[in-house]
Amino acid sequence: MDAPDGHQRADIRPAAIKDAAAVADILADAFHDDPVMNWNLGSKKPIRRLFLELARGLYLKRGFGHLAGDEAASLWLPPGVRPDPPIVNELLIGAAVFPAGGLPALRRLLCISAQMGAARPAEPHYYLFAVGVRRRSQGRGFGGRLIAEGLKMAGAAAPAYLECSNPMNEPLYMRLGFERRSMLDLPAGAPPLSTMARAARAVA
Repeated sequence: MDAPDGHQRADIRPAAIKDAAAVADILADAFHDDPVMNWNLGSKKPIRRLFLELARGLYLKRGFGHLAGDEAASLWLPPGVRPDPPIVNELLIGAAVFPAGGLPALRRLLCISAQMGAARPAEPHYYLFAVGVRRRSQGRGFGGRLIAEGLKMAGAAAPAYLECSNPMNEPLYMRLGFERRSMLDLPAGAPPLSTMARAARAVA
């Protein structure tokens, strides 16, 4: 069913650790054609495993996320929690990436992780790691609704921060109050990766 504004309705609910597989399925589908993700990993094969390990080892354990039915998912960290997964999850990610992309993919993964870490604000902030909508449902408003739900939790308590791996998504983030902060200095041939921030303020 479509809402009057053309956006499809779906119940939004908090994601729990038991939802990690569902979150990974949704995000793997959503990021199937993501330019940075595919450059980074060298293959589409490890994408689901990467999201699975990060969801269950870090974001749904020490942070929070939301689901919109089976169509969209988001993963956040609150202020004070570093986006570093436990070593066991890092090893499982590496084990998935290496067979698909070899040492070059592992080097790219380490490079982009270091660049992202160096670019993050020093001040406490809410970190939107990922928001994604299944390809069959993109353009129906799910992504904006999930981001808004996370921003309600951030409110006026702290700024929000994200990396944008697809320039086509920047207008959505800007409509929600984010502004471009910087461009990461990635190796030659890498797609553009921008950082964006939103000042702390209440969400209506």
